[in-house]
Amino acid sequence: MGEVLYPSSIDDFTPAYVEGLLRHAGFDVTVDAIDIQPLGEGVGLVGQLLRIELHGTGDLPPAIIAKFPSPYEATKDIAQFYGFFRAEADCYRAARTHDFGVRMAKCYLAEVSADNRDTIVVLEDLTHLRAGDQVVGASLADAEQIIDAAAALHARWWDSTELQQADWMRPLDNPAYLAAQDHFEQSLPVFADMYDGRLAPGSLAIAEAHGPTIRDMLLWTIAERPLTLAHYDFRLDNFLFDDAHAGTPDGVVVIDWQLTVRSTGITDVSYFLVQSLTLDDRRQHCESLLRRWHEGLLSRGVRDYSWDDVMTDFRVGVLGQLSIPVVSAANLDPGNERGRLLVDTLVERNFQALVDYDCGKVIHGV
Repeated sequence: MGEVLYPSSIDDFTPAYVEGLLRHAGFDVTVDAIDIQPLGEGVGLVGQLLRIELHGTGDLPPAIIAKFPSPYEATKDIAQFYGFFRAEADCYRAARTHDFGVRMAKCYLAEVSADNRDTIVVLEDLTHLRAGDQVVGASLADAEQIIDAAAALHARWWDSTELQQADWMRPLDNPAYLAAQDHFEQSLPVFADMYDGRLAPGSLAIAEAHGPTIRDMLLWTIAERPLTLAHYDFRLDNFLFDDAHAGTPDGVVVIDWQLTVRSTGITDVSYFLVQSLTLDDRRQHCESLLRRWHEGLLSRGVRDYSWDDVMTDFRVGVLGQLSIPVVSAANLDPGNERGRLLVDTLVERNFQALVDYDCGKVIHGV
């Protein structure tokens, strides 16, 4: 089928272009007309989503979802450096032959350019499912479903031979993620000016102490902790809820696999609990949800991982996720008001959690 062409804007999505994508994916179709609806405004920071209704002949699905990069060059720089597009394409390709332990959207096409700067991902249309809103925060019922999905995902890959053989999955100590220390330390002064007077008392000091230790913390995690597949962007905006199957493994669809690495499972759980629950709900339900995840691991055969391990790794996870709001706030254009509100919400919740859980005491080297 030749090389796939990468879109640079919504204007590139013509009937002929969409037909080419589908043919590249193996569909024998003709696309005569399309109707395009942008999705997820202010949900993601490095990509754009379109729902495309299809009209034509052949075995056409009624609609597809197309995912392609943000138009902002600085945002593409970050996505390229961290390998976000490559990671997601590799995950969706691997999911064709590997059971990830959770429900994922069916992927028709996942391509990324040789320089990791451009991508096009074509997915099944799941817009009929219910989406969460990270700014509003997850309900307890939805949080429990997500925690159950986390336990299934993490237990599936936990310290397994298959995990070690998955050469498509980056380790946490890959060069780009190790460079997060430089990006964090460069961004923190700008960030501190932006949020002057708006952070939980004492939290900025913890962040400042954490900065010089990020590389050591990543290396310690890889060397000392049990590892699994970590989604690494485990937040409410990255789940869809199939209420017809609530309470079953098919009740939650996990989307957006751009940050996936080989790391600790608690990385995902801490990120979700801190960033996707309101402050009040997190304070009320955090321990019970952590215990639910831990019990889910044990019931699926995970051994030698105690409750003390959970709490230590949880605090490390709260520290580790700091790079996301700090670097995002200081460097990325959120694109719209909802995107800005999302970043502000991440900042408020993450910095408050630093204090609530006394995360300074697990900073390595301090």
